Amino acid sequence: MRKKRDNIGSSDSRIQHEAVTRLKRIEGQVRGLSKLIQSYTYNDNILNQFASVKSALTSTRNLLLKEYISKDIPDKLIRDRLQSTEELIDIFKKVSG
Repeated sequence: MRKKRDNIGSSDSRIQHEAVTRLKRIEGQVRGLSKLIQSYTYNDNILNQFASVKSALTSTRNLLLKEYISKDIPDKLIRDRLQSTEELIDIFKKVSG
């Protein structure tokens, strides 16, 4: 299990704050999308909103993935190369699908 860092302003806390901020924004987008659908407003706006939500989720996932790969994977590779390599391959499979 990964240790939590206590440094205020650390990279981890900044990334965490940014990810949570993005997810709150996405949450608002999804609520707005739900309202559009409930109001039977079927038009290009709904499709655009779906695309925006998907893009925002992907961007947030990539932010966290970049942090994970740059911070955790190097340490794991030093300790147990094979297991970490397999873990990294599994991560790429999940995000590429």
